[in-house]
Amino acid sequence: MVITGFNLAASDYRRNRRTLLLLTAAVGLLIALLAGQLLVWGAQRRANQAVEGRLAGMEAEFARHQTQAQAVRAKIPAETLKQYEAKVAAYNQILEASAFSWIGLLVELERAVPPGVIVSSIQPDLSSGRVALHGETGSFENLTKLLRGLEQRANFRDVFLLRQATHKSPGGPDVVDFSVRLTYEGRPR
Repeated sequence: MVITGFNLAASDYRRNRRTLLLLTAAVGLLIALLAGQLLVWGAQRRANQAVEGRLAGMEAEFARHQTQAQAVRAKIPAETLKQYEAKVAAYNQILEASAFSWIGLLVELERAVPPGVIVSSIQPDLSSGRVALHGETGSFENLTKLLRGLEQRANFRDVFLLRQATHKSPGGPDVVDFSVRLTYEGRPR
């Protein structure tokens, strides 16, 4: 007896066909992605080669300019070169002096100097940041307070008492002359 419309292979055939179509679509998608990746890689490689070419050209031009500069410098007399180097050093010193913060130094000194101490001279060395202070006070106790006040300020370090001397003031009490050296770190770098 034969039953019409009944086929045992039909469901397997449809399932295999569906799986085959999905696999074919997946392979096609992977091939398309691989082709896109190869295109991107090729474009990146061409861009890298172009950059390398420009860089090599710039390096060659730099070397040529450097050779020309050395040739021109060799023609300049040593005396003229020394004069210009001295001018550059003077200009650099002027720039350092303009960058020195007098206000910052004076504010820090105002906070550190106790009453009864007179600072008569402030001499900064702009290149090293060292500052020499000269002045006078009425007692060694005030001098000690000055040194302690300078050491406690964050912008001052390496505070040293270089000299102290007592002398009589005309018609008055004894006066202590002093010289102090310190390093001021509040200046711009």
